[in-house]
Amino acid sequence: MKLSVLCGAVVLLSGCQFQLADTGSQTAPAAELLPEQVILPGNNGNYLPAVAARVNTKPLTDYAADLALQLMMSMHYTPPQQAIAISSLVWFDHQLTNSNALGNQLAEHLYVHLQRLGVSVADIKVGRQIRVTAQGDFALSRGRYLDAAQDVRYVLTGTLLQDAGGTVVNVRVVHLQHKTVIATGQVHIPDAVLNPAAATAQYIASP
Repeated sequence: MKLSVLCGAVVLLSGCQFQLADTGSQTAPAAELLPEQVILPGNNGNYLPAVAARVNTKPLTDYAADLALQLMMSMHYTPPQQAIAISSLVWFDHQLTNSNALGNQLAEHLYVHLQRLGVSVADIKVGRQIRVTAQGDFALSRGRYLDAAQDVRYVLTGTLLQDAGGTVVNVRVVHLQHKTVIATGQVHIPDAVLNPAAATAQYIASP
């Protein structure tokens, strides 16, 4: 009698374990969050696939290199033997005398990239003499140390135009006397490059 009761209990327990194992096998494991899925704010925490993470890591000097290459490729004449002076890029407004850090930095980068492409470049900020001071030895100037007899026939100039996504930069090489434009270039610099705080990844949900 006791043996039959014991055998029945073993059979009953085995059946329960089989049912539990079968039930667990039918339960799908929790889905793992994929790297391209993000929680978007304003969507009640719903997981939506992201189209892309828009991160612009192109430095400002690369845009200047693009401009220099465009200038070389668009020249209608043989690159002039006379040196080209480079001016600060200005905002395209009613005065055309307002520049900023962007306009001045692009001009500095263009000195490097144009010279590397074999263009003769004149630096009009080099003074008539080197000034030796306690703070250092200086050859560049923006004041009375400049050479008044600058023999420059060509100048690289340009404008900055703000749009919804960044800044459009237009540059050109012009003959100072004849006002003839011999080369042009244009790039669009996104705000993410100009404002490092905006250069973080932005995920856009697919419709």
